[in-house]
Amino acid sequence: MHMANELINPAVAGGSAVIAASWLGWICKKARKVIDHDKFALMGLMGAFVFAAQMINFPLPLMPGTSGHLVGAVLLAIVFGPFAGAIIISSVVIVQCLVFQDGGILALGCNVINMALVPSFLGYAIYRSIAGGSSVSQSRVYVGAITASVVSLLAGAVLVVAQAAISGVVLVPVKTFMVTMLGVHTVIGLMEGGITAAVLASILNTRPDVMGFEGVGSARVSHSGLHAGLAVATLLVAGSLSWYASGNPDGLEWSYAERPDQPEFEAMVQNDNETIHAADKLHSDYSLMPDYGPRDASSAATLGLSRAWTSFAGVTGSIATMGVVYVSALLLRKRKGTHASS
Repeated sequence: MHMANELINPAVAGGSAVIAASWLGWICKKARKVIDHDKFALMGLMGAFVFAAQMINFPLPLMPGTSGHLVGAVLLAIVFGPFAGAIIISSVVIVQCLVFQDGGILALGCNVINMALVPSFLGYAIYRSIAGGSSVSQSRVYVGAITASVVSLLAGAVLVVAQAAISGVVLVPVKTFMVTMLGVHTVIGLMEGGITAAVLASILNTRPDVMGFEGVGSARVSHSGLHAGLAVATLLVAGSLSWYASGNPDGLEWSYAERPDQPEFEAMVQNDNETIHAADKLHSDYSLMPDYGPRDASSAATLGLSRAWTSFAGVTGSIATMGVVYVSALLLRKRKGTHASS
């Protein structure tokens, strides 16, 4: 659901950036009191895993020509709480934008709000209302995770449509765009919910204490074993499974821009703003690995290196995300100590 620059105008871009930065600042301030320092390494590894998982677009059932991918905000919020979860998924979105040109540079504020901040807090609230406290049944955990995933993804879809509508770039009735977005993202949300529930099941069966659950079961692997398993899973997903990602447009792109299964489809959005086009060019010129490949993608394809570049981008992005999350957590710990001693 990464928004491109063409979906917004400069005013919406600026306003969303201010909101996202202010919200993240408040989150970081609160996070000093609630983030468990013993989970810093796990936070970094989970951030890396989510980055890698987002590279895999899966074809949507009953919707030929489109695809979806895990967002991961609800998963991270459930495991670490909404504050830490929001910091981790925001780091993922920022690395994707700045390094890989995944999402417009001017739309970064919108993407952080839609994919990280709103899903983390809304999804966690929905999940907690269904799953209950620390002593819960696994079935309620899974139902809560799936419900939270669907609702939070739909909330993000609504925000995308609202931001585009406010920007005045939508060529069709807003209702048409909204219905299309809600339909496709309901399917993506259900699949995200299933993935989230599967990951939570794995955690509950190995280290339920990581999620603060009591009476669910005893730990079956050590912390180092959990970390090693996550690292291996991340490398496998980023380094090899990413080769098999669907090449179809994701749910957002399919909704407004292109539909391979419908050659006659006309784009629902038009943006002639010169600032937007200039930002696109600047982002393209200076992005290190645009679209998770080399700057000269045609040469890489000619040399048969496309898969190698995909692996390199996936592993590099995962490591970068892990580093950003870990350093952010360390800075929060340092500030907490400074604050406490003052």
